[in-house]
Amino acid sequence: MNAAEMIEQVKAMVSPELAMMGYELIAIDFPGNTLRLTIDKPGGVSLADCVAVNRRIGLLLDTQDPIQGSYRLEVSSPGLNRRLKSTKEFEYFSGRKVKVQTKENIFRGVIKGLHGDAVILDVDGAEIPVVLKDITKANLDF
Repeated sequence: MNAAEMIEQVKAMVSPELAMMGYELIAIDFPGNTLRLTIDKPGGVSLADCVAVNRRIGLLLDTQDPIQGSYRLEVSSPGLNRRLKSTKEFEYFSGRKVKVQTKENIFRGVIKGLHGDAVILDVDGAEIPVVLKDITKANLDF
């Protein structure tokens, strides 16, 4: 099994467990021998949340054993400057400050919402549509 297949198997295994705990799986990575889960929940994620998820998911992974060899499990929050990747995330964080980078420009403003295939930003009082497919990087701007 290659790394991408293993990640998909782990994702399918841990996502329902995280949902039962009240968390959403934002990202899953496997650089080197570290399985990194990034989780979120309404109101944000605390250190205690990360510890609880680490313990429960660690037991699940030990029982199911989807990863060959030894590895380290890390659980973290997306952080204050979390990256926005999906339309769902742009909708969820409507009203928050964001830094959006395209090939031509960098915009700093407040997400006003989505309209068609564009995110609408309030940049210094002017509403600017930025087409989602043109965004190369977007992060919350704390």
